[in-house]
Amino acid sequence: MADNGPILVTGAAGQLGAVGRTVCGLLLDRGLPVRAMVRREDDRAAALRAVGAEVVVGDLLEPADVYRVVSGCRRVYFGMSVSAGYLEATVTMAVVAREVGVDAVVNMSQIGRGDAPPTGRPIRS
Repeated sequence: MADNGPILVTGAAGQLGAVGRTVCGLLLDRGLPVRAMVRREDDRAAALRAVGAEVVVGDLLEPADVYRVVSGCRRVYFGMSVSAGYLEATVTMAVVAREVGVDAVVNMSQIGRGDAPPTGRPIRS
């Protein structure tokens, strides 16, 4: 893998917390090449493109999409809202990243403990 490959940021157009968008901005401010993965082409995707990101549309639950967007990247910042497909998407990303030789994957998502909802609040008995 080339050292100058782009850094993939998933959830780049996300609304909840805007973590992906913030990471894109920080990387671009440092002059690093960013590939921003979004779920759909919209105004948020256009805004990412306008600030210099390479925007790719894909679905984290589709292994072919994940392979396509990860290929050529040297690092991945993985962010996805905790949802029914979160664990599947996380595993898919890890497998694809390993297969294509990504140097590092940073998981920016979080899921609660098995005995607590994702909010971290304890379950009432």
